[in-house]
Amino acid sequence: MAAEITDVHHVMETIMNSLSILFNCYLLYLIKYYSTFGVKLYQYLLTIDAILDLCLGVGALLAQPVGLTGNGYTVMISNGFFTGHSTFLESLTATFYLVILHTNIIWIPVQFVYRYRLLCKKSGKSIHIDILIISVTITYSIIALKVLASFSEVRDEYQSIGQHVLGLNNWPSYKYGFIMGGHIKEWRMIAYVLLWTTTSATSIFIVIWCEKMIAKNFNQLCDMSHASTRRMHKEFQRALLAMAICPLFTTSMPVFYFMTTIAFQLCPGRVSAIMTICLSSISLFNPLTTIICFRCYRRAAARLLTCGRYNKDSVNSLTNVNAATSTNKSNVKVIA
Repeated sequence: MAAEITDVHHVMETIMNSLSILFNCYLLYLIKYYSTFGVKLYQYLLTIDAILDLCLGVGALLAQPVGLTGNGYTVMISNGFFTGHSTFLESLTATFYLVILHTNIIWIPVQFVYRYRLLCKKSGKSIHIDILIISVTITYSIIALKVLASFSEVRDEYQSIGQHVLGLNNWPSYKYGFIMGGHIKEWRMIAYVLLWTTTSATSIFIVIWCEKMIAKNFNQLCDMSHASTRRMHKEFQRALLAMAICPLFTTSMPVFYFMTTIAFQLCPGRVSAIMTICLSSISLFNPLTTIICFRCYRRAAARLLTCGRYNKDSVNSLTNVNAATSTNKSNVKVIA
């Protein structure tokens, strides 16, 4: 079982990192030759963001064989966690893990399509790219679903092994359908898996919330800005929205949790919980800094536009005063 999970982990991680590398390389090509941004600074920001994502994908792909070596450690299943028994909890955690891998494989093409549409709004290649990405996503989704189905087929084997272990330990089978009592590490592992999954899902919702806040602030900014500056604000919003979709293969990257499980095996559970929270919070960095950057930009732009309006109004009022003064002087001369 551990060997099967290790193979699945290796194959699916390789697929995800390879997709990330290919998509980010193509994204750099689009930024260079097909981007519709008029301000070069926004192109530089997106270029840096794509390069960082590319470096993360290359690093994860190169470090993957190293992470899979050792004493049979896997992301969620090892002999140290489950004391060598195949249990219902082992099947449950394996299902959690495969569902997360399946979600990542779907979200990487979605991230690319989202950034592509923001970069090349006027390009005529969107239909072909959408068809390509959708076909790739469906293909890998079918592969992931087949992997999930293969684990559901061996459920009877888990139950038979569990009943055998119950008989060896003289535990009543009517009380324990599976080996669930007395395994504190299994319950800790379930808690860590739920914590990790919850933080990853929360980070995705935070990204969506940041997008809504950016759009709200952008509408307020357009209301107070002149028509000549709206195009620049719109380009800035597009750049920030493209950067707000952080690389989702790092949002819930199983390699990070693989490191925490090794720490859980060698360190106390509290250390593993702290590492899990810290590694999961990495995904919050990009969207939160994006919304902070946009709010600072909106505040500075509002002050600049307010000062410009104030100066314009003061100049107009001063011009009106001068005109009125000159008119009064001319009237006085005529009367004289």
